Amino acid sequence: MSETTVRGLLHVEIKEAADLPDMDFSLFGGATDAYVKVKLDGAKIAKTSIVKDSTSPVWNQSFYTFINHIGEKLTIEVIDDDVGKNDCIGTHEMNFREFIDNGGEFEGPVQLMLDDEERGQLEIALRYEPYIREDKHVISRKVPGCYFPLRENCRVELYQDAEHTAEPEHEAITTALGESYIPPGAWKKVYEVLTGATKFIYITGWAVFTEIILVREEGADSRTLGEILKDKAEEGCAVYIMIWDEYDDMIPSLVGTHDTATADYFEDTRVCVKRCARGYADSGLSGDAMTRLIYTHHQKSIICDSPSITEDDERLRMVAFVGGLDLTDGRYDTPQHPTFSTLLDKHAAPDFYQNCVTVRAEAGPRQPWHDIHSYVEGKIAQDIRRNFEERWNAEDDGSNELVYVDEEEFNLEEEYQGDDSWNVQFLRSITSQSCQFSYLERARKLKTERSEKIEDTIHSGYTHNIRRAQNYIFIENQYFLGSAHVWDGAEHIPKKATNLVAIELVRNIIEAIKLGEHHSVYCVIPLYPEGVPDSMPVQEILYWQTATMSMMYKYIAQAIEEEGLDTHPTDYLGFYCIGVRGDEIPEDLAEPETDVEINLREKNRFHIYVHSKMMIVDDEYIIVGSANINQRSMSGRRDTEMAVGCYQPNFLCEEGQLPQGDVGAFRKSLWVEHMGEMCEEFENPGSIDCMRKVNEIARSNWEKYVADEYEEPLQGHLLMYPIDISQDGTVSALEGFENFPDTEASVLGAKSAVLVEKLTT
Repeated sequence: MSETTVRGLLHVEIKEAADLPDMDFSLFGGATDAYVKVKLDGAKIAKTSIVKDSTSPVWNQSFYTFINHIGEKLTIEVIDDDVGKNDCIGTHEMNFREFIDNGGEFEGPVQLMLDDEERGQLEIALRYEPYIREDKHVISRKVPGCYFPLRENCRVELYQDAEHTAEPEHEAITTALGESYIPPGAWKKVYEVLTGATKFIYITGWAVFTEIILVREEGADSRTLGEILKDKAEEGCAVYIMIWDEYDDMIPSLVGTHDTATADYFEDTRVCVKRCARGYADSGLSGDAMTRLIYTHHQKSIICDSPSITEDDERLRMVAFVGGLDLTDGRYDTPQHPTFSTLLDKHAAPDFYQNCVTVRAEAGPRQPWHDIHSYVEGKIAQDIRRNFEERWNAEDDGSNELVYVDEEEFNLEEEYQGDDSWNVQFLRSITSQSCQFSYLERARKLKTERSEKIEDTIHSGYTHNIRRAQNYIFIENQYFLGSAHVWDGAEHIPKKATNLVAIELVRNIIEAIKLGEHHSVYCVIPLYPEGVPDSMPVQEILYWQTATMSMMYKYIAQAIEEEGLDTHPTDYLGFYCIGVRGDEIPEDLAEPETDVEINLREKNRFHIYVHSKMMIVDDEYIIVGSANINQRSMSGRRDTEMAVGCYQPNFLCEEGQLPQGDVGAFRKSLWVEHMGEMCEEFENPGSIDCMRKVNEIARSNWEKYVADEYEEPLQGHLLMYPIDISQDGTVSALEGFENFPDTEASVLGAKSAVLVEKLTT
């Protein structure tokens, strides 16, 4: 695999066509409506807009595409867009490896063919740039081809879970300034920022629940989120909320976003709520209805004004939050992740949440929730505000004007000059269906498919920074699937789940093995996706996940065998989940009644739902946002997502040595939560000793978690994912655990015969 996979960048320019046949046989006239699709090994890598009524269409469109493919055949197809069907006009094929061997550049016309018949010419330009591992230490941390620039001199605060307090183990962790690391609390900061805003509060959410309380400690403000926002609006602060329209005015709510209830709550108040369909809101049940039913607006952000913190400038600042935490029920949690002990107070109804099993709120257990979030200051906050404005302008009819922001009232050039300053870049997955791109020159760099502008810079951010990794990568994500174009042996291969994250991680490991080095990849995912575990959607997602893991371990095993090493695939790549067992059960808690409640009370265990969307590279770079590692989040055309890519320029990985900055401190804090200690091996996560130490803890915790009787507490929460990896990379269910604990659901998943693949990939 390592010798045949092509890894680099491909620049594709589709210029114009000539002498295309007229494909329009309508009585009303017209001509060919042509667009171009470019595929590598059958996987789409570029697609143009449609040029109407022309047999000599001109596109002049350029594409900047990350490549990690087998690289056997490049296919360029010109297609006629017609009502109800798309007809192939003609294709041109080339051996991609020969193209690279001949210099990797081509410019000129190519002949289009269909069934041995000439079908016109297409003017193109191709240029391939190989990825060279030896240059990775000088590759810019700026993600190329982005709509938003890299912003310097910002401030960033990182959060694990909605609430956090310092533990004794944190004393061994130091920050970029050499101070002891004190974990900040996300929702406390949200409360502070919301109540301090005077001019505007902008919120985007997959879900917003008005009944949650942000700070849950004795003596704290007991107002709900809804009450805080109404009060701020009454004070004259402009409060605007965009939430995903779940379509529950047409069908019953499937995922509990509260969108209708939230809109109703703020009706006849000064808070402006817009329920935003993913797709054109007036599409009804035709045209764009499938997009609206399947895909979501998944961004989670808060943008506010904030008081000045400098004596010589009294203008307001701008601050923002971006991450995985929605302001909704079930998200409030701590690193202890209680299941029963808080059901009578902090997690009592209306904030009891359980979406994996059916139990009563008064009996439990609740569904523990682990998430990652961030807070930013500086020019990056303006980019996040711009995202809100571009989305709002795409949805609004002009009746609700946003707050006018100018230099007289706001400090738009704010910069933080401390040694611990951050460089931050705003990344998105979004289309012109959902966004009115305001920077026209920047928008010209984006892809145009058919009639849509598409931004997929989150995928670019992951791919670019995986390629930069020198030592290790640590991922926490709600889903993990993709790179289907290099799967082998799966009975069903989804053609459009081709994001490169998985194959890029594998290539890093293989290249290190070939050079006699070690590279570690740690992936923390949920035990199973949210929902009933034996339901068709969950089982199909697990099927894709298993296929992704199988591809990764197989290629790693091949590299180990080729180099004659005595290592195992899990010495390089580890998949983990997290769980909790032995929580205190209050005496006044209602007695369990159903078989499910009785079993879960007796076992006193439950998996912690990993909702994070985070990647850390070499303790120097972190991506935090709303995007999952699946095609829905990465493609740009499906779910609407956002993320920030962050690093401290004074704390970089140099010549393989990990920096001692705030990214590393945050990673260590997460590992303290997951593994209950900060041991010596954790200082070098890229080593085989560290990987084996993590695997040892996870395996021991799993045995304690699944034991018939609870005997001793887990060391943290980290569990080995219940799969067995053989020396040749074969993935199978762990012996005795073909099904997840306390369920009848298959660990390896199953392909559905009826679901649309775009829903589960």
